Amino acid sequence: MMKLMPRAQSVSWVFVALYGVYVIGLFHAAAAQTSEANATTDPSEVTILNSIFQQWGISASNEWNTSGEPCTGAALDSADIKNPGIKCDCSYDNASTCHITQLKVYALDVVGAIPDELWNLTFLTNLNLGQNYLTGSLSASIGNLTSMQYLSLGINALSGELPKELGQLTDLRSIAFGTNNFSGSLPSELGNLVKLEQLYTLGSLQTHFLVGTELNPCMYWATMGKSIHFEAM
Repeated sequence: MMKLMPRAQSVSWVFVALYGVYVIGLFHAAAAQTSEANATTDPSEVTILNSIFQQWGISASNEWNTSGEPCTGAALDSADIKNPGIKCDCSYDNASTCHITQLKVYALDVVGAIPDELWNLTFLTNLNLGQNYLTGSLSASIGNLTSMQYLSLGINALSGELPKELGQLTDLRSIAFGTNNFSGSLPSELGNLVKLEQLYTLGSLQTHFLVGTELNPCMYWATMGKSIHFEAM
């Protein structure tokens, strides 16, 4: 016959078990924080970030660039990204290496071209360079950023044609490039962006985009049931 455990004793054992789970959870959280704190930013990415900021005349914030290590402080928390600012993922190489996954330089009156080095930050998933005075063309090397999900280049003075290499960013969810000086029509390769949900454009590019052609990306997305928003920047 099964021996019943007194109710008080049963409740006590449940409490002990739950407390044990709680302690184990704290231990794992502390271990994760320790590993994250010991991780260092990829040296090549540190060099790139320093070069970009120097060329644009802006400085890293000590809120995320503590003790000269970029991927620290606010770069690792769950709060909104600082401006200028970065976010990092330090789970690489057994939590010993951090990679820059987000970069924001928004409305800081930055003047000049987008440095070529930026296209080597290949772990970027979110890039916001909107509302500055960026000039020059958009490099074909943007195709290196294959992890990109959110790309904002709107309200600048970029010019030339959009590179077909944008079609290589197949993980894109949102792209904004309105209120620039781009010319020509949108490349048909944008039809490869099957995860795209939002596209912000304006002016002649939008006109070309809406003209029905056999390779028109708009027609492709429409047949795939995508919800694309054409909005002025």
